[in-house]
Amino acid sequence: MKTLRLLALLSAVLAASCAHTAKVRGVQEATTSYLSGGKKIVVETYLPASPGRHPAVAVLYGSGGLINGKGDMVAFARLLAQRGMAAYLIHYFDRTGTLIAGDKSIAADSKIWQATVKDGIDFISQQPEVNPRAIGLYGYSLGAFLSVGAATTDARIVAAAELSGGLFQGLKGHTRRFPPMLILHGSDDQRVRIKFAEELLLEARRMHARPAVHIYPGEGHSLSTSAAADATTRALIFLQLHLHP
Repeated sequence: MKTLRLLALLSAVLAASCAHTAKVRGVQEATTSYLSGGKKIVVETYLPASPGRHPAVAVLYGSGGLINGKGDMVAFARLLAQRGMAAYLIHYFDRTGTLIAGDKSIAADSKIWQATVKDGIDFISQQPEVNPRAIGLYGYSLGAFLSVGAATTDARIVAAAELSGGLFQGLKGHTRRFPPMLILHGSDDQRVRIKFAEELLLEARRMHARPAVHIYPGEGHSLSTSAAADATTRALIFLQLHLHP
């Protein structure tokens, strides 16, 4: 039974990958990797076709990993590249061999993933196509928590956009900085409740920061088509404004 379930999960991963292999004009796509904790971490790169150094954005998927929602992250990464920003989709689950993260694995492995993301930022900042003084983050759900964690502790992060996330418990009252941040959340989110966005705002005020916020009335953890399109537009504009004016 376990073997059948694993095969089903792997089939889903392959299907998701095949469904989003179409190249986008003006975007250079490739796959690379770096080491974190002795483990190989795959990174999908989406680069502008123009030469020179570009602002960069680390893109972090949610608890569904490569199985659920990867296509949305790939699409967002391509849009970043089309707008002159180098995008790096980090497979941070590679560090722990995770396919889908549940509450128990999040509690057990979140610090490991945070370290993996930090190593990813190290990697991104060393790439010849990247302006190391213009690095941002975009994350959804668990990836949003990781984005907020990195943005509030790593001085190299210039801006961050997070969707349906919040602040890890251990960072509340202990953030060291608060760069420009866009907070996007559904008011009826049952997975990551709106209180997490409210707590993030309180932490911003403690740091005398004023993040941009947009709450989608009646929307849940996965936004409707129209709300998702609006969130994508807001995130792109926000990151371009702060990273690539």
